[in-house]
Amino acid sequence: MNCLVTGGAGFIGTNLVEELVRKGNRVRVIDNLSVSDCNVGFLKGIGADLMVEDIANYEGIRGLFEAIDVVFHLAAMNRAQRSIEDPLAANSANITGTLNVLEASRRMGVKRFINISSSSVYAGVRDGLLSEDMPLAPPHPYGVGKLAGEHYVRIYHQLYNLSTVTLRYFSVYGPRQLGDIEKAGVIARFIHLASSGKPLEIYGDGEQQRNFTYISDVVQLTIKSSDQAKAVGEIINVANPKEVSVNYLSAVVEKVIGKPLEKRYLQKLSGDPERNPADVSKADKLLGFIPKIDFQEGIEKTVEWYKSCKP
Repeated sequence: MNCLVTGGAGFIGTNLVEELVRKGNRVRVIDNLSVSDCNVGFLKGIGADLMVEDIANYEGIRGLFEAIDVVFHLAAMNRAQRSIEDPLAANSANITGTLNVLEASRRMGVKRFINISSSSVYAGVRDGLLSEDMPLAPPHPYGVGKLAGEHYVRIYHQLYNLSTVTLRYFSVYGPRQLGDIEKAGVIARFIHLASSGKPLEIYGDGEQQRNFTYISDVVQLTIKSSDQAKAVGEIINVANPKEVSVNYLSAVVEKVIGKPLEKRYLQKLSGDPERNPADVSKADKLLGFIPKIDFQEGIEKTVEWYKSCKP
């Protein structure tokens, strides 16, 4: 297939591109490199076609969708705290950008559009599971943007007959996730701090729980969704069903690193839910999704990658 991956120079994007190329697909990447350009050499080395463009600029990206079979739309201004600090930029990337990518896909006759959404569309719950059909009230602009993008995807499927699938990712982690950038993911951040001899920064009491999901499991399901007819028009949670607290995460990182780690507890972040427990029955039913990598193994693989990249 001819595939296009928006946000393909990022953490999840490069892992997805690598697997698509390994499976024999031709891959074009659109990324504005606003977070980092550290993966540019890697993408070129595996034969991906990298186009440095911003999805918020429709005229700049439209022609790049010509002769594309499948679009994987990952590009976003992610992280809740970034969106709280700069809601206008979040709106431009996550709502206008998604609309631009959808319109370019429609105009150029793309056969399948895989939209990557987020557990951030949920407000979080204390009891029960987060299911795809429950009422939604995102607690921050990032979640609102992702939900608006989901509605645009639905409209393009219903009005324009674009074959779409929306995947809601939950707390993805693994190799190539940067821990030294602003608002880094907690696992990457912990590994970076631990490897640098600095205390782990834990917001709140550390008892907040997440469905941390290893990157290879996410990538395999994402690719599978691109050729399954029964997934078309659906919204599907993508998560490891096991919940893990931030305190437990810190203990596992300490065990894998192999030395005691200092912890520093900070004020709880606004908009940070206590739990995001995922209902993954739909992913299992439609796509046969059963995560293969357990939590400690995933941390071990991530630490091993981080160590191999240190100078």
